[in-house]
Amino acid sequence: MKHILFFCLFLGWYTTALCQTGRITGSVMDAESKSPLELATVSIFGQDSSMITYKLSDKDGRFTIEKLPVKKNLVLNISYTGYAAYSRPLLLEAGKTDTLAVILSLHNKDTNAVVVTATIPIKMNGDTLEINPAAFKMKENAVAEELLNQVSGITIWSDGSITVNGKKVSSVLVDGKPFMGSSDPRVATQNLPKSAIDKIQLYQEIDRNNINQPDKPKDSLLTMNIKLKEGSKKGFFGKAGAGIGTSGRFESDLSFQMYNQKTSAGIGGGFNNINKNIGNLQEMFQNNTYRNYNPNLYNVGRFGTNGINKNHSFGGVVTHSFIETPNSRQNNRLSVNYNKSGSDAFMTDVVLQNRTTLDGLQFIREEGRQNNLQDKHDLGFNYIKTNSYSDNLNVNGNMSAGTENSNSTRFSEVRDTLNRLQSTNTINTRQNRRSDNESVNVSFSRGAYEDPLKAFNLNVNARRGKSESGRDVSSQFQSFTNGSENTATNRHYANDNESLNVGGTLDYSGLKRLLFGRYNLLGLNLRFSQYVNLARTTDDNRVEDYDSTTKGYIANVNLSNYNKREEFEYTPSLSVSKNFSTWNENGYRDLNLTVRVLEEIKTDKNLSSFAKRNLDRSFQFRRYEGSLSYQKYKREKYVYYLYSNYTKNYEYASIDQLYTIVDDINAYNTRFGNPLLGNRTNHSVNMNGNFNTNNPKSVYAVNGNFNGSIRRSLNPVADSIINEVSGKRRYYYINVDKSENLNLNYSFNISRKLKKNSIQLMYNGQFSTGKSPNYIDGAYNTSTTQNLSNQLNLQYSLGSLLVFNLGQSFQRYQSLQTSEKLRSSSTNSGTTKLGLVLNFPARFTLSSTADRVANANLAKPTVLWNGFATYRFMKEQGELKLSAMDLLQQYQNISNSVNGESTTTRITNGLQQYFLLTFSYFPRKFGKTEIKKKDTSTKW
Repeated sequence: MKHILFFCLFLGWYTTALCQTGRITGSVMDAESKSPLELATVSIFGQDSSMITYKLSDKDGRFTIEKLPVKKNLVLNISYTGYAAYSRPLLLEAGKTDTLAVILSLHNKDTNAVVVTATIPIKMNGDTLEINPAAFKMKENAVAEELLNQVSGITIWSDGSITVNGKKVSSVLVDGKPFMGSSDPRVATQNLPKSAIDKIQLYQEIDRNNINQPDKPKDSLLTMNIKLKEGSKKGFFGKAGAGIGTSGRFESDLSFQMYNQKTSAGIGGGFNNINKNIGNLQEMFQNNTYRNYNPNLYNVGRFGTNGINKNHSFGGVVTHSFIETPNSRQNNRLSVNYNKSGSDAFMTDVVLQNRTTLDGLQFIREEGRQNNLQDKHDLGFNYIKTNSYSDNLNVNGNMSAGTENSNSTRFSEVRDTLNRLQSTNTINTRQNRRSDNESVNVSFSRGAYEDPLKAFNLNVNARRGKSESGRDVSSQFQSFTNGSENTATNRHYANDNESLNVGGTLDYSGLKRLLFGRYNLLGLNLRFSQYVNLARTTDDNRVEDYDSTTKGYIANVNLSNYNKREEFEYTPSLSVSKNFSTWNENGYRDLNLTVRVLEEIKTDKNLSSFAKRNLDRSFQFRRYEGSLSYQKYKREKYVYYLYSNYTKNYEYASIDQLYTIVDDINAYNTRFGNPLLGNRTNHSVNMNGNFNTNNPKSVYAVNGNFNGSIRRSLNPVADSIINEVSGKRRYYYINVDKSENLNLNYSFNISRKLKKNSIQLMYNGQFSTGKSPNYIDGAYNTSTTQNLSNQLNLQYSLGSLLVFNLGQSFQRYQSLQTSEKLRSSSTNSGTTKLGLVLNFPARFTLSSTADRVANANLAKPTVLWNGFATYRFMKEQGELKLSAMDLLQQYQNISNSVNGESTTTRITNGLQQYFLLTFSYFPRKFGKTEIKKKDTSTKW
């Protein structure tokens, strides 16, 4: 790995140091006032009028352009809106710097000997940065993403996200609207051709989700709007592909989208048995884009998926705007979508578990076999209407219906530390389930800055669900330590479930004006909120046992029951917040402090056919919360944001914890209730932060973020575990004094452009740890679990010719016990990833991935090596692809996990080596076909 990393760094250095370069510096001023002109566009063109590079002048009107070709005829062009353009020839020498002071006049006069009429690549239009695609000479079928890669300061990261000078683009629009109703920028940037784009705009917008919320960051969102040419405001594009391979493997994909100025529609689908994910319509659109410069090499059959799965999916979406406006602040849009999906899965697995007991470790081995058939229908809609920044109406609805049928067999055996067999258990299960669910959510916000009395946020939601299921389970347990424990059970379960949930939240931000009029109240902000929720659930459980004497099923009165539970919650709250802000020409600072008082009122009523489960309880808790946020923005330098909040809440034991209905069908896992359980108090601290550079002069783009939580619970519910010699295990709910949990997620990304080349480094990490007291075989113990995961990815792009990826991930799992009589355990795994894409010769793409997987439970590492060869023809609308998967025939599906009492390794079946030949066709048309004209824009 060190050799590969050194090679990448050397390659990046070599491409920039291959030739000597020149440098030019200067300033731009107004002819009348002699004041500097900020954001003037300084462009360098070659003799053939092709653009080489460009810069924007800084606040002092200065600019510096480096790494220019020497001893070549160049043309310098400087333009500024409302001023006459300045042009002059350049001939640079290596190691020397040309310096000039340029004065622009409002009058249309030009005394220069050279006249150049050139397309300005980038300029400021008011507060909007505009990119002109016509200034960039690219191949005919180039898409928007390839264009953006040529713009300095813009980075397309390997995960598809976009940053400008280090700041993330939060929204990508097309003519002021989400393209195809999707929030994924790749649907637009990897499909729309450069030839169809008039300009690309970048501007700041207020986050509409923060209406009436003074404790949210004041920094606005960066929005990208792709404005299409008048002749390209309607069109269609898509992909249809099918492939067949060895070992009976096959795949098919469909994606077709069309649009005009008001309406867009798309259909998508797929069918495969290579574990390729086609779960929903948006994934189909995202994974079947036209771009082939840097394809997603992992959008293939997934070897890490358990079992062999035949997946199918088909759906469509229609989005219609009732108004036609390029202003993204104004929306009146309806989107309707339907998706039908399903899978036919076959899985076998072996599970190896080391279980901690007072007498040492127990070793459990399980072997399973399962068939599962699922089918699901989803119908949804979304309506959004906004008139300005001060209001926002959003209505979402969804209906779903599904069926599931499965059968499985599991055989388990338990051995002691001397490898002596203690017991075996065989369970056969057949199950079917049918369900349907409906939900609707309505939210409306009004921010009335001129009339604060009318400022409020309203959210109302309702959900209903219904399901019917049946299950037949036969279990045979045999003990080799105590024959009297042997059991054989044949049981039938039937369940009807219905649920209803209705709730809402009302936030009123006009309380200060209502109570105190125009009195400033020391700058304090008051906010009154009310939360109400009603949840109702009914279960009709019918359980029967097979009687070998009567040769029929008889009711099991200990398990059959009817249960109806109704919970009501009402929580009014009052928030007091204060902002401290400072502003100057170099940026601003913003500090917000918020304190919140809540009164939580709850009722919980349970009606059951078992008398002991009939409960009617009520609770009232007063809670306090607080938050602190700080944001600093330094102009053309950086911006960072920090946030932390503290909450305290209470939980009470559920009816199933107090009076558990004990089912012993699984002898290795039987749970018992505890009617003496007390309430739980939770103290939580949540924190998050982000940082990004905001310097257009920097050759680096840097961003990072973190989020985490610390939770301490007093009197929490935990387990008292009793292990028997035979391997039987009983769980009892108990209260313990306290438990603690810590979770952290963090990332850091850095990128640098080297002319048309780029290098990216992306790091992601996760860490979690938890301490929970428990009893194991009567011994008091504190179990500590720790999970650590790190992922590092390095990507180097040599123009559009070569893309090289190197990744490393590492995971470690630990389970530590404080009792001297109990054993601790740990396991770890790591993966090294190598990816290579070579776009050479023309229309050919050769690519490969190699994953080296090391696991503590493997005797030696395994390597998953895949190779791909792609050829595009039919004017690059046809594609032939050969995929060679698992060339070394080494891969195994192995995963590790840990909890407070055991570590587990699971080995499942999955894909094996196969070869696949796929043909795809990309239908594309954007507006009318234009007749190309000879370029006569440059005059010498």
